[in-house]
Amino acid sequence: MYNFRFHFIINFNSDNIITTSKLIITDLRKRLKFIPVLIFLYTTNIYSQSIVAFTFDDPNTKNTPLLRWQERNNLILETLDKNQLQATLFVCGHRVNDKNGHQLISEWNNKKHAIANHSFDHRYYHSNKFSYEDFKKDFLKNDSLISGFTNYTKLFRFPYLKEGNTLDKRDSARALMKHYFYKPGYVSIDASDWYIDKLLMDTLGENPSAEIKVYKKLYIDHILERANFYDSLATLLTGRKIKHILLLHHNLISALFLNDLIRAFKNNNWNTISSSDAREDTIYNEFPNIVPAGESIIWALAKSCR
Repeated sequence: MYNFRFHFIINFNSDNIITTSKLIITDLRKRLKFIPVLIFLYTTNIYSQSIVAFTFDDPNTKNTPLLRWQERNNLILETLDKNQLQATLFVCGHRVNDKNGHQLISEWNNKKHAIANHSFDHRYYHSNKFSYEDFKKDFLKNDSLISGFTNYTKLFRFPYLKEGNTLDKRDSARALMKHYFYKPGYVSIDASDWYIDKLLMDTLGENPSAEIKVYKKLYIDHILERANFYDSLATLLTGRKIKHILLLHHNLISALFLNDLIRAFKNNNWNTISSSDAREDTIYNEFPNIVPAGESIIWALAKSCR
């Protein structure tokens, strides 16, 4: 566990989106010690390239405006191929529990992408109506769905990134994963691509010929802003550049603009790598001691040292 000697004050707006962050040094004997920290952060950001890998949640076979599910799936896979990136697909079973769903997962598996567990029913683990025993059954049900694929990978990503609202639920889930040799499917960069996708879908539902360039800009700007925020926070926490894991969704906006997003990352001094390489970063071996548990691993570690 990292032994941090500073903590963060984060202010939230009504949408629970981080708007400002301020570092407070609590263990400095001399104020001048703050200067090397600032110089380090400045030089790190200027001269070190940031690193990001891509993961996709909730593959599904629903048709969308502009694209049928097969076209959407093909575009995402073709973009990953074009950029020579291996990703991880976090499968939520009830969305793909039929012939078409099996075909979708098979296409990712055949392209050597990791196939991982994202629960069967996508239940909210912090709900008092969803017990640990319910969670265990759901976890194992989805494991059975994906375990036959050759690139089956024992990673579990909690729905909504909620890992337990009580100590007992948190620790029980961690013990279950350990028993079945699973590792957490952490993300370091959490964003709201799903919400921008909803706005795009609503617009196209009303007007299929609507101009959508504004959504491309909103999508790219939002993801980059979140990436830069978490990259800065991670550097403050660890004193180095970590290998980030970005959470995206298997949706229309990813199909349309993923290649533009990858290009934008590269144009902003980010290096893109495969998700298996990113998982080698030691930060993904951490288990933050917080309750409620969950969210970005970076956010959880920052919260744990307050």
